[in-house]
Amino acid sequence: MIIRLVRATAWLYAAALVCLTLGSPLVRPETPLPHDLEHLGAFGLSGLLFSIGYQSRAVLVALAGIGFAAVLEALQIGVPGRDARWIDLAMDASGFCIAVGVGLVASRVHEHLMAR
Repeated sequence: MIIRLVRATAWLYAAALVCLTLGSPLVRPETPLPHDLEHLGAFGLSGLLFSIGYQSRAVLVALAGIGFAAVLEALQIGVPGRDARWIDLAMDASGFCIAVGVGLVASRVHEHLMAR
């Protein structure tokens, strides 16, 4: 039941990332963090959610996350007021993959502790 909830949350969060990435820059929330860290954190949370929701498919999740980030950056080319930048893609993909790794390690540690 919890896995289903995490999966649903992951997909809803991914939809929110699409809206925030392709929507008007005026609706994008601003934080005191540097722009690159915002990207790292936003896609990191997505990677963590998908990693928890799809634990047995970590490599596929990581590859899909990289593709998701690339598609979102490419789609920004045609959106007025938005720009596609290589550094944004790098931070998005890095955040996603780092979080998938963290989720995978946390999952393994949890399994190990539960086996005791």
